[in-house]
Amino acid sequence: MQRTPPRHLAPPVRVRTRARDHLLAESILAMVAIILTTAIVIGSLLDRQESSAARLPNLLPPGPTTTRAAAATTTPATPAAPPATSGSPLGNAGFEAGLSGWRPLGAAGLERVGDAREGAWAAVLTRGSARVPGLAFADILRVRTHHVYRGTVWVRASQPGTTVQVNLFEALGGKRFAVDTVGAVVGGQWQRLEVEHEGHRVGASLAVEILAPDLSGGSRLTVDDLAIKARSGTSITGQ
Repeated sequence: MQRTPPRHLAPPVRVRTRARDHLLAESILAMVAIILTTAIVIGSLLDRQESSAARLPNLLPPGPTTTRAAAATTTPATPAAPPATSGSPLGNAGFEAGLSGWRPLGAAGLERVGDAREGAWAAVLTRGSARVPGLAFADILRVRTHHVYRGTVWVRASQPGTTVQVNLFEALGGKRFAVDTVGAVVGGQWQRLEVEHEGHRVGASLAVEILAPDLSGGSRLTVDDLAIKARSGTSITGQ
C-alpha cells in the first residue's frame, strides 16, 4: 500500500497564470519600444525635410512693397503758378535814396545809418516817446483783385528778445482794412520776415508797417531791404 507523503513535503506546484502575466508584460514593453523607435525615426525624417526646405532658394517673385506701390501711382500734374513780377514796386527799399517815402509812427525816432545788410544804408528805429514805435510806407501800389502781394524785410535788434510785427494792408478813403500780419522775436542777427496779402478792393493802396511794440528806450531796430512782389492768377488759400 502506497503512502501519500505529508503535505509540507510535497513538491511545489507551478502556477501557469504567473508565466502568462510575465509574457504579457514583456510583449507590452516590446510594443512600447517599437512605438518610441518609430516616433524617433519619423521625427528625424521631418527635421531633415524642414532643413532641406529652408536651404532651398525662394523661387517666387517678391511681393510689391509700399514704396513700389506708391511710386507706381500717378498723380495729376499741378499747374505752375504764374511768375512773380520782376523787381519791387517799392522804389527805396534799401534806403539808398534816404528816407524818402518812409515816415515814423507816432513820436518814434527814425534815421538812416551806414550799418546795412546789403548796399550802403539801412534805417534805424528808436522808441522816442511813441507808445508803439514803428515806421511805415504808404501807397506802394494800387491793389488788384486776384493778385497776391508778398512783402519781405530784414530786421535785427540791438536788444535780444525784441518783438517785431510787419503789417501788409490796404487803405482806401482814409480807412485801413484787410490786414495781414507776421511777427517774430529777433535779436542781434539779421532775420528775414515775410508776409503775404491777397488783394480785395480794386484801387485801394497797398501799405506796409514795421512795428516794435516792446522796443526799450535804449534799444535800436535796424531795418533793410524791404521788397514787395506781386503775382496774379492765384490766391493764398489755394497755394
